[in-house]
Amino acid sequence: MAVTYLLSVALALFSGALPAQILGIIWEPVCADIAVDIPYISLLRLLCAAGAVLAVVISDRIHGYILVRDLIVGAIALEAMSLIGFSMSREFWNLGIWITAIGFAGGLCLSLLCYLLRETYSGKTNLVFISSALGIAAGVYCVRYVLSLGRSWRTACQALAILQIILCMTVFLLRRAIMHDVAALLKKRRKEAGILRQRSREKLIKEKGTVDERSQNAYLVKLLFIYGSAICCGLLLLSACHLTFTALVSQGDMSADLGVSIITVCAGIAAGRAAVCVMNMTAGEGRHIGRNLAVGEAVTLAGLIISAVIVYTGNSAGPAVVVIRILTGCGGGMIFPNLIQMEDERFDDEAQTAMAGLIPAFYLGAGAVITPFVQSMSGASGMKVCIPAMAALAVCMGVCLAFASVKIRR
Repeated sequence: MAVTYLLSVALALFSGALPAQILGIIWEPVCADIAVDIPYISLLRLLCAAGAVLAVVISDRIHGYILVRDLIVGAIALEAMSLIGFSMSREFWNLGIWITAIGFAGGLCLSLLCYLLRETYSGKTNLVFISSALGIAAGVYCVRYVLSLGRSWRTACQALAILQIILCMTVFLLRRAIMHDVAALLKKRRKEAGILRQRSREKLIKEKGTVDERSQNAYLVKLLFIYGSAICCGLLLLSACHLTFTALVSQGDMSADLGVSIITVCAGIAAGRAAVCVMNMTAGEGRHIGRNLAVGEAVTLAGLIISAVIVYTGNSAGPAVVVIRILTGCGGGMIFPNLIQMEDERFDDEAQTAMAGLIPAFYLGAGAVITPFVQSMSGASGMKVCIPAMAALAVCMGVCLAFASVKIRR
């Protein structure tokens, strides 16, 4: 029963992630069909990110009124219908409306799974997050495959929406089959997690004292650094997809493929999240959030250093790009979603859940700035500018993680 429940959550997240990165793949045929300029993609990405952020912000308010299992199925259905509406658009403003709905539904799926992770502290939930990376890669592959057959971008979007509908029905049937048992299981896990948090809180209060005004202010500052880490992580992952592709094109590599770039980064993300699960199992009982974040930062920096050595020694940029994409994806997969488990047990659960619930909003909000970030370097000399730019982001993320990991003292 527990396996069936995890499978249903994994399928839901897989389905919700399918359209996440297809916009860049279909944008050129969209521009030719609707007669819009290519730079307008930045506005659509902004609207998509705004919809996702809005979903994350309001999801905490509706958890108490609608069951999570019903919300996630509804989010997938909304995403599929929005994708069909997007494929039928004839004007740019139609695209804007539907892309906002797609972002809203995708953000709702992600925030719901983050909510489950915080509620249950399940090590297996980290493993479930692998399905998000696999879903993004699968969506890009399906769209590229349909386009390679000579079909239109509208047909590609509709085919992806049909796949989402099938997966949505599968998730719905799985949840109906295990509804009663799953409700009892989640209630038990939340109770156990609440007891563990209460014991940790009592132990910390006994050792460090109750929360005073100074501790509250320190916790708010810590949250700002956590939010900074989240947006840097999201921007790094998107840069590994889009900035490296743009750098190759600027160097005259006409064989560069954005779809391959996204799939490679997703493979790295999946590997990183799988590695976190293995490290947690081998380390025994307890939570190892700080260690996972440190390893993720180290892997990201190692990938950039290795790629810099390859490029600056006069070798081809191809191997350097592969190293950046895989290791940046791996490091980013280790860092998120582990960020949402950073907390101080002396604070009450309601306050911590409200604050930590915004972390996915900052992670997804990186999509609003990736296009201007890439376009600002469009005239630069390829990988020799791409690597320092990503290194600066990685250093900023490391600084934020370092300050976010500082223990709050009375």
